Amino acid sequence: MPETCDVAIIGGGVIGCAIAHSLGSQGRSVIVVDAGSRLGLGASDAAMGGILTQTEPSCLGILSTVIKRSRDMYPGWLSELGSISGAEVPVLEGGDIQVALDEVEMQRLETQVLPRWKNSPFAVERLTAADAKALEPLLSDAVIGGFLLPDELALDPRELMAALVKTLAAGHARIRVLTRARAQTVESRPQGAELALRDGTRISAGTVIVAAGHHSGAFLPDHQRHLFPIKGEAFDVRPPGATTYPLRHHVFTEIRDGDFEGFPYLVPRHDGRVAVGVTYEPDVAETTVTGRAQEEIFRGVAALMPEAATWPIERAWAGLRPGSTDHMPIIGYVDEHHRILAATGHSGLGITLAPVTAELTAALLNGTADESAQKLLAICRPDREFVAPTPEGTPLPIAP
Repeated sequence: MPETCDVAIIGGGVIGCAIAHSLGSQGRSVIVVDAGSRLGLGASDAAMGGILTQTEPSCLGILSTVIKRSRDMYPGWLSELGSISGAEVPVLEGGDIQVALDEVEMQRLETQVLPRWKNSPFAVERLTAADAKALEPLLSDAVIGGFLLPDELALDPRELMAALVKTLAAGHARIRVLTRARAQTVESRPQGAELALRDGTRISAGTVIVAAGHHSGAFLPDHQRHLFPIKGEAFDVRPPGATTYPLRHHVFTEIRDGDFEGFPYLVPRHDGRVAVGVTYEPDVAETTVTGRAQEEIFRGVAALMPEAATWPIERAWAGLRPGSTDHMPIIGYVDEHHRILAATGHSGLGITLAPVTAELTAALLNGTADESAQKLLAICRPDREFVAPTPEGTPLPIAP
């Protein structure tokens, strides 16, 4: 006989666990299935931890309303997790500083990026070179100006996952977690869905939610061509002797110098570490840490914040973001019986969008989506026309 539950979730990263907590708190029986030895070993473990509002280009445009809802939810959501789990997740609230190191980059920010920032629901503050250096004295003397995005937050994704795991264990007796359990097939039926695991276990559920990161395409055949892995490499460094936040903001720039393109991004941790990254390799599905990527990142960091390029590496990693063609999440039912629900394709915004993804998924399952939620779901609907954004943010059609 198959195991039974109200909802089975494929994937135990930040998205799957956030959904499990939301549904479990509403009294639903949930089984979370994850192939890893513990939850959160995929993209969630490798994320940088920015809760982004504007740094990532895909935050802008039509996704900005979804981003705004998730950002508004974050303080209360973390407080809820902390009260249940007893695990604090420290948050850096200074915002993100995006700077220019030359006139060409400053002009790009002024003409291409600033208009989109101004059209978003978040604040933006112009910085002179002196302003930027006053906020972060370690910035390079080459900085000629930039912008402060004060609504952006940052946290350690591993600490967020630890709080989520403890929340699932402490708060919901009806949630079961199966690790080292690899999902194989999902079948939709009028009265429910059946999930088969590779070890022969079968789970009969009212709904199966696919939150399997870059593996989601295996269970969403109609969307497989729109889902792909994006490899990213990064590492932790620590200023000598640092035991608390060494920076007051997370810091980013874009560098173009001949054939070199760099996107150095520094995210400070509360214990003195700084996460430094990050590379971007679409359609690369392996997680080898490479010297080439470290050299690329260090070159960018040396230009942005020279002293940081001298700090020793404590940990290096590579992970796979769950990419989607238009860099927006796919949230909604994908079958005629409304038994298989996608919650995937978050690209680099899984940490950012975890609270709102859980809220919207629960609203779909409960049939309680109000007008506001319906508008957000329409943006992320699985049957949308997928388009790929250009660097300037203009969508380009994707051939079927």
